[in-house]
Amino acid sequence: MRRLPFSVLLAAAVIFFTQACSSTPKIIKPGRSGILLKKQICITPFEDRKRFDDVYLEQPFQDRLIDALLDNCKRPIFVIPGQKEFPAELDTLPLLASGFTDNKAITDIARQNGFNAVVTGVISDIRQKDEISWLTGDHSYFQVTITAEIYDTQSGAKLLDQAYLHEVEIDVGTASAADKETDYFDLVAIETVLKTIVDEMQADICNAVSGLPWLGFIIASEGDTVTISAGKKVGLKKGTHLNIYQNDQILTSALGNGYRIPGPLIGELKLISVSENQSKATLVEGTGAVAGNSVSLK
Repeated sequence: MRRLPFSVLLAAAVIFFTQACSSTPKIIKPGRSGILLKKQICITPFEDRKRFDDVYLEQPFQDRLIDALLDNCKRPIFVIPGQKEFPAELDTLPLLASGFTDNKAITDIARQNGFNAVVTGVISDIRQKDEISWLTGDHSYFQVTITAEIYDTQSGAKLLDQAYLHEVEIDVGTASAADKETDYFDLVAIETVLKTIVDEMQADICNAVSGLPWLGFIIASEGDTVTISAGKKVGLKKGTHLNIYQNDQILTSALGNGYRIPGPLIGELKLISVSENQSKATLVEGTGAVAGNSVSLK
């Protein structure tokens, strides 16, 4: 039996808990206030771990992926490298001492900036694969592997962890003698593989983030007044009421990854001022006006 990764199981538990055991509304349904909020999704620069130093695909691939998401995934607000809203701390992903990606550090940055999820990626392999057969003849293929991951800001779990491997046959007979001595890549083959991977990846990313509920995050507190890392940009308005959910308990895995455990409904806030990317709110019921907890539309 195939075993699912811990982070995937945790993500499933998070989705079940927030949908079945709480009243957290989904983005597609406005709350009692009638407000429809937009989620912010951050796309970080794709890391380049490719095999050949003379083939640079990270920027062309990422440009195509972003264009495809903007064209086909309309509801979220995508924050991309180069925009003023993009945090410099995510130019290079933080790592644990083990060398693995530090999911908690990534989602802590996401909370401060009001992102509901963070998309990361790695171009892990580019190669020419040669097949020699006396039955079918010799064939050469251009092969690319690119991995995409999506981190859920609320929990730190992965919503997507998928490697996309595609190849296309190339005609090395058209290569120059110098090219044949190394590895030969033709532009048509590169474009074909990139388009195939972009089409599949953007669909998977859009499906994953579209199912997320909008959540805001308390990033500072003073008495019964809190600061939330979301504002007019996502659709919040002065006077809006928000539910508070406990979300400050951390579970640490054996590998050092930190996961926030979604907790129960513990209070209610009312927005008293709203700027472009932050809001101030005051506690009107219950408890939980502390940094680390999450909020949703009431």
